[in-house]
Amino acid sequence: MKHRTLLFILLLSNVAFSQTQTLTDFEIAEIYSETEAKENVFENLDIGINTVILNDVNSDFTSFEDLAWLKPISKENKVVLLGETHYSEYIGNLKNRIIFAVNTFDYFPLVIIELEYSSTPFLNHFIQLTNKKKANTFFENELGNMVKAKGDSIFIEHLRYWNQKNPHKKIELGCIDLEWNYAKMLEEILKPYFYKLTEIDKDSIDKIIELGKNLSNRFFIEIEPLLSEAKRRDLQGSYPFIDSQFIENVINNFLATNNALTDTDSFDYHRQKSLTNKIENDNYFGNYYKNQKVIAYGGGEHMKSKFIYPNGENFLSEGSYLNYDFKFTKGKVFSIMLSGLSFSLGEMKDVDLHGCVGQGTQYNSILLRMQDAYKAKVLQPDKNYFLFGQRTDFEKFIINKSYSNPAMGIIIPEEGWNKIIEYASGLNSEIGEIIERENKVRIDYDTYIYIPYSPITKARKTFGNNVYKK
Repeated sequence: MKHRTLLFILLLSNVAFSQTQTLTDFEIAEIYSETEAKENVFENLDIGINTVILNDVNSDFTSFEDLAWLKPISKENKVVLLGETHYSEYIGNLKNRIIFAVNTFDYFPLVIIELEYSSTPFLNHFIQLTNKKKANTFFENELGNMVKAKGDSIFIEHLRYWNQKNPHKKIELGCIDLEWNYAKMLEEILKPYFYKLTEIDKDSIDKIIELGKNLSNRFFIEIEPLLSEAKRRDLQGSYPFIDSQFIENVINNFLATNNALTDTDSFDYHRQKSLTNKIENDNYFGNYYKNQKVIAYGGGEHMKSKFIYPNGENFLSEGSYLNYDFKFTKGKVFSIMLSGLSFSLGEMKDVDLHGCVGQGTQYNSILLRMQDAYKAKVLQPDKNYFLFGQRTDFEKFIINKSYSNPAMGIIIPEEGWNKIIEYASGLNSEIGEIIERENKVRIDYDTYIYIPYSPITKARKTFGNNVYKK
């Protein structure tokens, strides 16, 4: 009887605990209400803002009225950089519109994205296909696990449709990152390719592939004779774009990946050296950067073009390298940062990630945290929440502006920043330090756009291909 009573008490305490959970337990804070947002120290300053729409591009590629300021920028610069904070659906929408806007105002034939290099020719093949049925079949057979977010599948469908409508302004994609999913690349790209060397025993190829999966340096020694033979024969894989040069590029990219993952103290060095090599090297994207115009889209740290690194280390950001070091683009780079402040859970509230294409570790962590709070009945899927760090009066100021400009990105003009900086300097040291930090971050870019709230990016379960009504 005593055991039953103790069990009953424990059950009651567990119920009580679950009922008393708060957002704080999940390190989440609800976005400021309209009343709270007005209580910021900058409320009485006369600061005008500019806004941009956060809808996706329309099917006619004409929804660019709010982006007219990009027209002279598109014509005057050789490279346009789009930095982002990850996992924001609205940022993805704005990124799409900016890419097609600058290609309407001028022509940027290459768009660089932060995806594994080995995906490059597969994505390019897809966006050049004109037959929808063939495109869907190719996506299902080859791209199903390369394209992780629903927004990314929509983006490449936009590109495919743009290329059909604009045959004289076709866009290509370049994937610049390391081989994070190296086991899949080894198994699905390198192994089938080298199997075509029919006189080579497949078991020996399998053993070399396993060395790669184990991040052994022996892989690069033992794969070299196979690569030399493939180059001598100009061996072609399952598609014409899988040739010996592509395979050599993938292996070199995997070498950089291996170095980054095994020499973690120098992770950034190995990664960034590989990224800048792809900018310089004509076997990758050098010809575009030297002779044509390029848009690059990725994490904000990669795209800051106004910061000069000390000791010749501008390669640590592609933006700094392109704007200060690379002679073909020097002084002809314009950078835009798209900075998200808060998320809503939206349609991802009940989605089981096990039924989705594999996502990144950080995305999984954020989503599961929000889903756990939703299950604990302390988070509502259609409300917006802060997930990172302590909020400040500056965020209150931005959120307050968002109530007057719903579903808009917010740009504070330079004169507005001057007023904020001057006013903050006369307040307490805490406010002054907050503004100093904010200003230090935003001046690394030519334009800084705040995205006050957004649904979190949707993990892809199936390919939603019906973007356009034909």
